[in-house]
Amino acid sequence: MIESGHILGPVRHGLLMAVSALLLGVVWAAYLATNHEQLHSGFAAKEAAIQAKEMHDQMQDMRMDGMSLHHMHAPGMATDNHDHGIAGNGVATQIHSHSGSLAGDAMQRLLRGHIHFMGVGLLAMLMLMFVAFSTLKPCWKRLFGWTFGFGALLYPSAWILMGFRTVELGPQAAEASVLWLFGPAVALLLGSLLLFMAIMLIEWAGLKKKPMFSWIFAIA
Repeated sequence: MIESGHILGPVRHGLLMAVSALLLGVVWAAYLATNHEQLHSGFAAKEAAIQAKEMHDQMQDMRMDGMSLHHMHAPGMATDNHDHGIAGNGVATQIHSHSGSLAGDAMQRLLRGHIHFMGVGLLAMLMLMFVAFSTLKPCWKRLFGWTFGFGALLYPSAWILMGFRTVELGPQAAEASVLWLFGPAVALLLGSLLLFMAIMLIEWAGLKKKPMFSWIFAIA
């Protein structure tokens, strides 16, 4: 038991964050299950309000265009401009939904937050166990503990934040609004995974005692 605690010591903080991600996934799933109707109806109401406002604004623009046409001296040219203006407004106000409604997209992204909390949390825990039992120096094990741990917490959180912003901003804009969180989370997880795999390849190839790589490993 003492030996196991000594082995896991350098990555204990990362394991704690990975377990926290799993617990957050369970809590978030319970929250979604008990508040699904309220969340969906709230998103649907907000979506309907936004669509109504966009329709009202479009009708106002059409009325203004009609008043302008009445005072134009070149009806043919004015009519062409009016037609293009309506088409332009239609494109500008159209927001593409992946599921058929923005409320549905928002709920899907909130659900993905739960899925990623569980999945990435398990992945981080598994990888940190490999790190703990590897021959890396303790300082590098501690570094992997931080990168895997923070990645397991940040990546699912970005999905949840994006879900709450989907109806108001639209799917694409909501995704862009959380890139500041997505970017570092993906970099931490993917970078840590690829780097550890490369280090393991070096060890399996018997190169860890080479001067180029010996500073990474705790060589007996």
